[in-house]
Amino acid sequence: MKARNLTILKEHGINVPAFITIKDEEDLNLDFSNSNFFAVRSSYSSEDKGRNSYAGQFETFLNVPRKDVKIAIAKVRESYDNSIEYERAKNIKHNETPQKQDIIVQEMIEADYSGVIFTANPMGILNEVVITIGEGIGNNIVEDKVETTTYYYNKDEKLFYLKENQLNIDLSNKILCELIEISQKIKSIFDKEMDIEFAIKNNKIYILQARPITTINYKKIIILDNSNIVESYPGVSLPATQDFVHNVYRDIFRSCIFRITKNKKLVNNMSNVFENMVTTYNGSIYYQIDNWYEVLNLLPFSKKIIKIWQNMVGVENKLVNKPTIKISKFLKGKILISFLYYLIITPHSMKKLNIYFNKMYPYYQKQIEETNNVEELVKLLQKLENTITGVWDITLINDMYAFIFTYLSGGKDNEKISNIKNIESMKPVNAINELIMLAKTKGIESEIYNTKQEEYIELYGDRCLGELKLETKTYRSNPELLLEYVNSNIEKVFDERKKTNSTIKIINPFVKAAKSGISNREVSRLNRSRLYGLARMILLKIGDILVKNEHIDNKEDIFYLFLREINVKSNYQELIYNRKKEYSEYEDIYHPNRLVFSNKVIKSLSRNIYSNQFKEIDNLKGTSTSIGKVIGQAVVIDKVDKNINTTGKIIITKSTDPGWVFLIEKCLGIIAEQGSILSHTAIISRELKKPAIVNVKDATKILKTGDLIELDAFNGKIKILERGSKVGRI
Repeated sequence: MKARNLTILKEHGINVPAFITIKDEEDLNLDFSNSNFFAVRSSYSSEDKGRNSYAGQFETFLNVPRKDVKIAIAKVRESYDNSIEYERAKNIKHNETPQKQDIIVQEMIEADYSGVIFTANPMGILNEVVITIGEGIGNNIVEDKVETTTYYYNKDEKLFYLKENQLNIDLSNKILCELIEISQKIKSIFDKEMDIEFAIKNNKIYILQARPITTINYKKIIILDNSNIVESYPGVSLPATQDFVHNVYRDIFRSCIFRITKNKKLVNNMSNVFENMVTTYNGSIYYQIDNWYEVLNLLPFSKKIIKIWQNMVGVENKLVNKPTIKISKFLKGKILISFLYYLIITPHSMKKLNIYFNKMYPYYQKQIEETNNVEELVKLLQKLENTITGVWDITLINDMYAFIFTYLSGGKDNEKISNIKNIESMKPVNAINELIMLAKTKGIESEIYNTKQEEYIELYGDRCLGELKLETKTYRSNPELLLEYVNSNIEKVFDERKKTNSTIKIINPFVKAAKSGISNREVSRLNRSRLYGLARMILLKIGDILVKNEHIDNKEDIFYLFLREINVKSNYQELIYNRKKEYSEYEDIYHPNRLVFSNKVIKSLSRNIYSNQFKEIDNLKGTSTSIGKVIGQAVVIDKVDKNINTTGKIIITKSTDPGWVFLIEKCLGIIAEQGSILSHTAIISRELKKPAIVNVKDATKILKTGDLIELDAFNGKIKILERGSKVGRI
């Protein structure tokens, strides 16, 4: 197997040291090389096969002098003979042919560095390459004679990470990228994930051997992707948020599929799919996107709908798993009729949902106020979850309504779907600006200001940065933050905003429908933030009770508990102490946008970005979502903070959430690494007449705070005009 693989590699132009294969009765001839030293390796035919993998069980000798090669060959044969009885038993059991007992004699490379590349992490992360490297020849690494460095490379993001913070071998980006390029070529040659041994001499890479990775289970592929959902749950989310989100997604999707199919058996069969619509990994919330595809595959014209969905939520990797859920032609026809019916009535259903929400919301406010024990508050939270899932599933159909009609309206022309009359997401901005002006003219101590502030908190107190993370401090839970925001902006002059109401008569029915879907989507998003606000209020009240009972130290500690852990009898101090330590570590590591696992999600070791040495480029490209052209100073935002000054600057970020409206309102324009034409970044920037470009690869790594840049959203291009003196992140 090894000898055959090396021959194949040479035939494909891979740099393999010269070698010969010694057959059972073949005389040794070293005339193929002038080297004085050789590597003598086993090449047992079943050595690297999946079922009978003997990798590492047979002898290998390195740095063998020319005169001792025959002796080394004999010792390798001896290692074969020691296992022959075991092999015979296997041959009889499986009726296999006798094994070929070849031996490889290969020109020895006196390596500066040696190592191993796994084209997929053998632990089961399929889109992660692992490179382990140390100084000298390979046996130094195998026998732990030298310190090694392990690099991890995310194939989707084209980014290197390190295990922990140790860097014993600091390879150049050029060599690392060459190793990745060679490894992917080898994978392509064999059409398998490969275990590759290499050596580096004078910055030249030699491939010593390559064999399939035999530890990966391909029965089930699990894909985690944070496209779109990162807008709602940026960075790390605490356990209470994780549980609440998991429960809501599970139940809403179950309810939606039952609404469309009216088929209990199908819904029950899909329980595992609904249970894993979202997954948490290293504290970050992801779509388990393979399960989303299972759901979308039930819909009529699913292949087209999946493509539309991917484009609208900004999924970059378009790979779709084959569906595992099969349904009859009769049920497909029934779903077609049902889906079309619900699309037709969606605008009306969304209006009914808004009316229902406005009636339901004060009921829960009152219940929270009147409930004063942990058990009843936990029940109230469960009741709130059930209330949401019982009616909120229509918003999933409205999303598809907005996506489909945006596509049919010619979604690339973003101006067609801007200027939406009375769009809900603009109301908090207008209201807070009125509040600031009122504070400026009447004073913060005035009765009219206090009345208006209470009104603002009642309507929009949950809209803020990170609003769907229950642990976030909002204007409702912490009113002093609103006063602080008003005070910090009271001396600033606000431009008079252009009215966003469209004066152009909409003739195209697809555009009209798209705008209706987007408008209703924004209404439900604001209402969703208020629903999450109710959950936050319940948990904070439970926190207050547990503080009084001395079960936790601070009421905000409640968010470090999973919902299923909350009860009145437990003491949580030690658990919370350990959770805080764990989640602090999550905050310090990089969270990939996409992870692909074989069979199951595994707990990952900590990863930190290894290299920030990206190619300096003058022109960046992306997808324009709001037209315009501006020149201004960049401000790179890694972690959101309401006090960041974006006035007159161009925001550079990975993604935004609905609460960013207050930052976007003041900026010149926005550049985001993620997003789509219906992402929050896109919708808000269009309504605020701010030029915006999304899907700009590595924008937050290439651009720096203080850079003078030109953002041309007519053509989707960004140009670096001048590197700034202020280098850093905010």
